[in-house]
Amino acid sequence: MAKLTLRYINILSTCPYCSVVPDDAWVSTDLVVAIPHPNPLTACHIVIAPRRHVPAFYDLDVQEQRVIWNALAQLRRRIAGTLDVESFDAGFVDALLNGDTEFHTHVHLVPRVAGQRVDLPRDAEWVNLSVEA
Repeated sequence: MAKLTLRYINILSTCPYCSVVPDDAWVSTDLVVAIPHPNPLTACHIVIAPRRHVPAFYDLDVQEQRVIWNALAQLRRRIAGTLDVESFDAGFVDALLNGDTEFHTHVHLVPRVAGQRVDLPRDAEWVNLSVEA
């Protein structure tokens, strides 16, 4: 009789944004997730990612893009309510910037706090956002 060998296939995602559970997120919907950055540049440095795994922001449909912008606005209000924030920097990170075709696009939200200097990484397209959302 032939011996039956079981093989396990790794079906769990290694993508940090695809594997987020709602309890770990600041925002979690069917379309977007927002989590604290594992190595924050400042207090309340958040990463917002679409639930759909795509390499570039403009690969998202209009509804998905709108949900990300709405999450950015919601998070800016929450953070500005707890920190003395001068402004925010939003950093859009796409596969086009780093060359990885398996990449999951995401957006950094970095609060600018009075008296703190932050060196923004070059792997993102940065936009300065006002405090009012």
